[in-house]
Amino acid sequence: MIHIPTIIGATPIDDISGLKINITTNAELEAAEAENISKAVVKYLAKRPSSKTASFDVKWSLKLHKEMYGNVWNWAGELRQSQPNIGVPVYQVRTDLHNLLEDLIVWKKSGMDLIEQAARLHHRAVFIHPFQNGNGRWSRMLADIWLKQNGGQPIKWPSQIMKESPIRREYIDAVKKADNGTFNPLIEIFRAYVSK
Repeated sequence: MIHIPTIIGATPIDDISGLKINITTNAELEAAEAENISKAVVKYLAKRPSSKTASFDVKWSLKLHKEMYGNVWNWAGELRQSQPNIGVPVYQVRTDLHNLLEDLIVWKKSGMDLIEQAARLHHRAVFIHPFQNGNGRWSRMLADIWLKQNGGQPIKWPSQIMKESPIRREYIDAVKKADNGTFNPLIEIFRAYVSK
């Protein structure tokens, strides 16, 4: 049995029955997920992705999650079927995800600053919480791909974002402020860590 410690702002992993590989420690799980995610990073961030490669529709967003976690979890790329302590109700997930991706097009056409678009995309994606797990990393990847596709640079997230740290607390606080309509702290975090 594997024990997965919960860190602030992370969805607890209560059910490991969906694991596709034999894992006995949290470190092994982190390593397996990181290896899987690195393949998606290379695919989408090594060069500027086209709108065909990254179409920013619901079907592609599910595919991205599967590409990030599909070697590790059976449920990768599938919308959650239960209600965690955060996220929109299960019956709204697909519609809210579709609406977010439509809003993204409007934000782009409106001339909204690209970093703000990415921060808002990340926030809404994690707020919807479409998947059983991996929503934070998936939504950060979604924002990075949007930045890269539109001529920006991805965010260079510090490693401390994935563990208990002052940086993670600042990030979680900024996400919670965005939940209440105050986006500037999250936008400023994106600006602070954008790749140079």
